[in-house]
Amino acid sequence: MVRSAAAVLTFLILPGIALAQQAQGTHIVVDGNTLGRAPEAPATEPVAPAEPEPEPQPTRNGLDIRTIFFQDTAVARAGVIRGVESDHIAVPRDQVYSSPRLTGFEGDPWHKGTLTGEASGRTRDATVRGHARVHVAMETAARVGDQLQVFAVTRTIEDVGRVVVPTAVINVSEIVEDGIIGVIVKEYGRIVPGQFIAPLPEYDFEAGEYAQPVSNGALAMVIGTANRAILQDLGHIVFLNVGSEDNVGLGDEFTFFNQVDTDAAQGRLQVVGAQAGMAAARVVHISSPVFEQGVVVRLTKKMR
Repeated sequence: MVRSAAAVLTFLILPGIALAQQAQGTHIVVDGNTLGRAPEAPATEPVAPAEPEPEPQPTRNGLDIRTIFFQDTAVARAGVIRGVESDHIAVPRDQVYSSPRLTGFEGDPWHKGTLTGEASGRTRDATVRGHARVHVAMETAARVGDQLQVFAVTRTIEDVGRVVVPTAVINVSEIVEDGIIGVIVKEYGRIVPGQFIAPLPEYDFEAGEYAQPVSNGALAMVIGTANRAILQDLGHIVFLNVGSEDNVGLGDEFTFFNQVDTDAAQGRLQVVGAQAGMAAARVVHISSPVFEQGVVVRLTKKMR
């Protein structure tokens, strides 16, 4: 009986000893690893995720297409005031054709005809839409293919004159007994029967033409603005008391300097319309609402 119990005890103990003597894992011995432990993996620097590449701008014939997603890098905004970073600013054709101007206080402004309405006669007393065929009553003959400006008198600047604002461009398509038939090819504002007709301003710029810096340029005064809004953004129009007889022309630039720091430019104007006695200039750079009636600016760049 005792021998049987000892045999059973021996049967239970020996396998446990054998298992305890087996290797508890695999050890790899390498140079410098005297303890026989597996080498630790080398530390690696965390890799930052790559910056996403900007979406490519849509183009056509190598030029950017101005969609609602276009990212304009030429214009920067500082607070609520924007300024153009480029030193050279082109004069767009439409900017010249749509530029306001001044006329006298009395009578109708100089014109060559009057818009009577759509050629169909359906809008003699209503708004004319873009691309409509219109009738113009005019005594002076025009030629097929000529382009004419449609304009209206909008408001009066006290002691200065009345503001004339272009509303459209007409392309003459037919000569009729009492005038012409044309098509509205450009629309700048509300077009209504009774507005005046005149030839388009001359525009003879070539690509790559820019105003060049001048020293000791002539002074000019701001005599009014095209609208009643405070001039605090790009594109607003002011009127200057110098004009074509003063050798002021399209593309010339006038600068308003800080009265304390006379080298610091606070605003810049580009001439987009010129006639005898006055010029219309648009704001192309502004750091604060500085362009008010009576402000004096200096000619700093001139088209040559």
